[in-house]
Amino acid sequence: MADIGRFSALAKTFTRRNLPESEVELSGEVPYEALAPYRDAALAHMASRTEMPGFRPGKVPKDMVLKKVGEVGVLEEAAELFVKDFYPELVMEHTVDAVGRPDIRITKLAPYNPVALVVRATIYPEVLVDRGWKNLHETVAAEPALPATEEEVQKTLEDLRASRKKDDAVPELNDEFAKSVGAFETIGALTEQIRKGITEEKARRAKEARRGKLIEALLAIVTVAVPRIFIESELEKIMAQMREDVSRFSAQGGSASGRGFTWEDYLKAVSKTEESIRNEFREQAAKRAKLQLTLNKLAEEEKVEADKELVEQEMKHALEHFPDAKPELVRIHIETVLRNEKVLKILEGEK
Repeated sequence: MADIGRFSALAKTFTRRNLPESEVELSGEVPYEALAPYRDAALAHMASRTEMPGFRPGKVPKDMVLKKVGEVGVLEEAAELFVKDFYPELVMEHTVDAVGRPDIRITKLAPYNPVALVVRATIYPEVLVDRGWKNLHETVAAEPALPATEEEVQKTLEDLRASRKKDDAVPELNDEFAKSVGAFETIGALTEQIRKGITEEKARRAKEARRGKLIEALLAIVTVAVPRIFIESELEKIMAQMREDVSRFSAQGGSASGRGFTWEDYLKAVSKTEESIRNEFREQAAKRAKLQLTLNKLAEEEKVEADKELVEQEMKHALEHFPDAKPELVRIHIETVLRNEKVLKILEGEK
């Protein structure tokens, strides 16, 4: 890797142009003299990958490789090696807070002449949140969490009863039935547990409904140009979840043919292509990306961090279930989820 500052003067000659969707374009020319030191390394690298009759892999003489690929081919390889050293200084010189991989294009290339480069990079966007975001909870009332009705309790009991019938005989709703279901001594105890469960589920749904309204209100007062790569990242998560759902459906015997229900089967069943589904969910992905950028910003402003002890607990649990997962990625995911939850509680008005 090049020493920091080695290409500072050259980086200054490049022009910066701000583009929509949090992208920047840096363009300029690189003198042939700057590429020349990379030529031998480029030729050696190409020789290591070239196969020719009569030579072992990687043992083709450099002059024969040069004759095969030509000077322009070697120069292209040299330019790619050069950019790996040059790019970090280029973005540093132009104060570009780049994320993801850059799009680097060589627009002019000829032996012994300057090489024209155009570099497009995505930058981490500026997120502007109205200062009144902490007061939003005062404008969104809590959803009424009603207790379980007698009809709901009885329906649940009847559904449970029907699921346990044998040879078309439906069991009676008595203490024996309650004991067969779980650790319940009486039918009354089972009934009360069902009533409690329904009431708690209603409360959870009411809380989620209010959180959803608060998130909508929050996003309405946020200004940010969401980068495309962030949207695509969220879209990939949505598509991965859909594929997992289809796979789970297949594992549960969802295919009448018995051969398994594949993703391709699903696409045929709904008469859609993968691209059309991606387009359907792109708006949702954009909203999710905007929300995450907003939560990151608020966490930074409020100095919110994930509880370290809880992170370790969740890490242990996750790696027990997914031993092949990369620990560093699992940690980032867990820390993000826990930090998000803390910020959302602030949004909801919790102290």
